Amino acid sequence: MQYAHIPVMPREIVQFVETSAYRGSGVLIDCTVGEGGHSELLLERFRDIRIIAFDRDGDILTIARERLKQHAGRIDFINDNFSHISQHLDSMRNGINYFLFDFGISSYHLNTSGRGFSFAKDERLDMRLDDGAESAYHIVNTAGEKTLAEIIFRYGEERWSRKIASAIVHARRSRPVETTGELAGIVLRSIPKKFHVKNIHPATRVFQALRIAANDELSAIERSLDDAQGLLAGGGRIMAISFHSLEDRIVKEKFRRLGRGCTCTADPRVCRCANQPYVKILTKKPLRPEVDEIENNSRARSARLRACERI
Repeated sequence: MQYAHIPVMPREIVQFVETSAYRGSGVLIDCTVGEGGHSELLLERFRDIRIIAFDRDGDILTIARERLKQHAGRIDFINDNFSHISQHLDSMRNGINYFLFDFGISSYHLNTSGRGFSFAKDERLDMRLDDGAESAYHIVNTAGEKTLAEIIFRYGEERWSRKIASAIVHARRSRPVETTGELAGIVLRSIPKKFHVKNIHPATRVFQALRIAANDELSAIERSLDDAQGLLAGGGRIMAISFHSLEDRIVKEKFRRLGRGCTCTADPRVCRCANQPYVKILTKKPLRPEVDEIENNSRARSARLRACERI
């Protein structure tokens, strides 16, 4: 079996593990194991590390199991959304040394899954990462025009969201929008050519928005970062790799709040938390991949890595 997943920002991840108080030993939670690239790297580099690997997609978890079978005694797999980590790990509270998040979707989802994550192939609209999610097909063909526009604008930051939503609703009056090709064509025709960005398909932001909405991705990030902080041992570290500004904004704000000693969701001006910092922020600005990594792995181009350490 050939594995497409190349771990993003491997040098930086290894350094954060290596320079921690635990020097590469202890328990690491790979919250988004995907095809197993990061876990393989860490298991081979650190002989005293044990990994618990989460993924909500059972198909991709099967791939990771096969890839990492030689490390079977040092890694366990859990088929669940990383937003549920506390349900599985509460008995290990204060005994976990590292959390690693690699948000977004993998090469498998884009190239192999057949679930319509990309417009590069004409596939049925789906985009679900597990059976509990709502399909992109359902959203596109049942959501009201205003709701569609809000999804596309909020999760895709697409300025043409209203025009695109109107075009989708108009198209589905004749028959359902069933495939990625049909949807991409609608978006392409909705945005004036002079506003097309070179080398970026006009439907890119729309597909991102629908995937995020279908899988409730941003809420999952928010919940899981809170849980991770509560489960970490003193001196333990959280490392989070984001691939677009919405993900990175959540990580940035969550780390800042924890650095101020805040675990609530109130406006900072009315926060009544204890003001005793929970974490030390290790990345004042997000780390970005080096040029040589981007040349070898184009997926790394948009990656941003932030890290913090439990006090």
